[in-house]
Amino acid sequence: MFKIFTLAAGLFFASQQVFPINAVVYNGTGTSAENKLIAMTIAGIVNREAPRLYLLNVYETWSYNQTDEQWRAIYEEDGGVAFTEIADINELVQYFIDDLNGAITYDPSLTYGNFQGQNFRWQAELAMLLGGLTDCIPLPYNNQGIDINRPDSIEVPDYFHGAPAIIVSARLEGSNHAWNDPDLSQEERYFLALDWALEHLLPRTNPEKFYLREITDWAVHQRMFQLNLAGTETLNFYSLSDEKAEKIEQVMSYLLEHNPDNVFHVYGWMRPEPLVQWISAWGGSFHETLLSNLSWHNIFPAETDFDYSRAAVAEAGLRTLEDKHYVIFIASEGDAGNWVTGFQAGAWHSATRGEVPVGWGFNLHMFEQFPFLAQYYYRTATPMDGFISVTNPLGYAYADMFPENILPDAINRSTELLNQFDIPTVYAYKHYNGAGVSTFRGIEISNNYDFHKLGHFAEATGTDLTFLFDPALQTQKLYTDFGGFLYNHVDDNTFYANVTDLASAAYRITDRLKNKPTPSFLLAGYQRFRQDGFSVGPNNPADITLPRLQTLMNLVLADPEVGQHIEFVTPEAFSELLKQSLESTSIPDTPADDASRLSVFVNRHGEHYASIRLPNAKTLQLQVFDLSGRPVMHESWAMQTHQEQKRLAVDHLPAGLYVIRASSEGVLLHAKFVK
Repeated sequence: MFKIFTLAAGLFFASQQVFPINAVVYNGTGTSAENKLIAMTIAGIVNREAPRLYLLNVYETWSYNQTDEQWRAIYEEDGGVAFTEIADINELVQYFIDDLNGAITYDPSLTYGNFQGQNFRWQAELAMLLGGLTDCIPLPYNNQGIDINRPDSIEVPDYFHGAPAIIVSARLEGSNHAWNDPDLSQEERYFLALDWALEHLLPRTNPEKFYLREITDWAVHQRMFQLNLAGTETLNFYSLSDEKAEKIEQVMSYLLEHNPDNVFHVYGWMRPEPLVQWISAWGGSFHETLLSNLSWHNIFPAETDFDYSRAAVAEAGLRTLEDKHYVIFIASEGDAGNWVTGFQAGAWHSATRGEVPVGWGFNLHMFEQFPFLAQYYYRTATPMDGFISVTNPLGYAYADMFPENILPDAINRSTELLNQFDIPTVYAYKHYNGAGVSTFRGIEISNNYDFHKLGHFAEATGTDLTFLFDPALQTQKLYTDFGGFLYNHVDDNTFYANVTDLASAAYRITDRLKNKPTPSFLLAGYQRFRQDGFSVGPNNPADITLPRLQTLMNLVLADPEVGQHIEFVTPEAFSELLKQSLESTSIPDTPADDASRLSVFVNRHGEHYASIRLPNAKTLQLQVFDLSGRPVMHESWAMQTHQEQKRLAVDHLPAGLYVIRASSEGVLLHAKFVK
């Protein structure tokens, strides 16, 4: 029997959980899109207080089509769930009829697409949004097969602000609505419906998060506002029209109005993808979640005192630097929900996992929101399974884009996530603006990070090492002069590298290491890991299964010239050994009692002093940075002895957290202090 549990929504069981947990699984295989919307809506409603409805093949991750089946088995075996299967949609409605207030009817023939290939029922999605706020299902107005109340109007309560309820139409297909004017285009009609929802429904939706793109049970469960808007192109962010952007900004403004200094969260998908930077500049973190069952994963009970320590971290702490070439492979897509919930595209269930050291990317916000899911990965991880936070501890977000008033919250929450999940490394990338730097609606969208801001964010959050893909920095190089440690790899056939020919890929790695002094470090591949047996070819040259990765590693180790000096490692070991190599070359042969130190203290008069200790006196450059990376103080310090104190001229600075840097030839020290 498990220990005391907590529900992810914050409810606590007063006593031990008694198994089994009885729940329904709805098998949506082959059913209509309209029925799938009904099933997701019911799941979002009934899963708010306990796990009651699991969805099978209703909206599964595209990257692994056994996701729902595998999680069902895990919840049965490890979670103690006894499922009753229902396949008929009316039977499902009747099973949960006491939890439903009726139906919001709509015209299922009305569809819209933002780009070629997209076609969604916009009135159905509006009905589902309204249903999430009123505990009603979305139902085609001409569907006579489902027995449920169909009111003309419905009361919409305010769960978040306590405002009086409003009465709105429950029949969205009615000719009295402006959006049902047949002379208008589908886009015009959908936009009119969105304008109505923004005016009447937005003020009653979740003030901390919203949903962008095709609606799911997660949007219903969290009572989020949802809008399905996107640009016409994948990377051209100007393909998102001003009219669409203004509607998205209206939602973000609502969130900021109620949480002006906090990070908000956006779920779904952003097309064009570079506009994730736009969302971060508003103070948001993005999460790709075009999938169902998140309401179930969120509410399922998980251990409250679960130990998130991992063997990969423990073993890294025991490593000693040797004369070797240390090489790492990292699994990409970790920020994306379909990789996090989809067993890393099935690769997690590989028979080879545990035999080769790798770095698995994860979205830590999703670990926090779906703790049973996170605990499954930790229970089954081997010493060879290293974990990395992608692309930011808060999710798919950019620390160098956050507004200054958001940074303290972003730092605090990121630090908590890294500590809670015992993940010391992060993988960051920003490379989706071919023009270099452009402006979108007053926001600068760059192909490169602001390295000082990124580094100081990493340092402030306690990140050991940030792996980085950025064209502005030299490849396979450690940078220590931006704050936190940044290790870059770029334009050297290691980012989504072509691994269809394993012999060629192996030569690419060994050739880089020949004639290179040891110890050395190489990020050999940031690849998409896929399930065993997955077909890899010209259409997906960067994809690799773990058996193929093992073959690639064996080819590298068999190289007669350098193979015996190569070791593949986890990101935890890579980071630890890299730090040891830095220590061994910075101040050599320094006795422990003469170690270099920099700290800041406050005397009894409230004055800030820097205290430094070096093997020898130096003339130092002192710089103080705020958490946005902006320098706020710079002066020289001509030391007379190897250990001194100096008052800092920071009285004029506002209260907050700051980073101080002391630098000179052979010296680079950092410390944090609070003003």
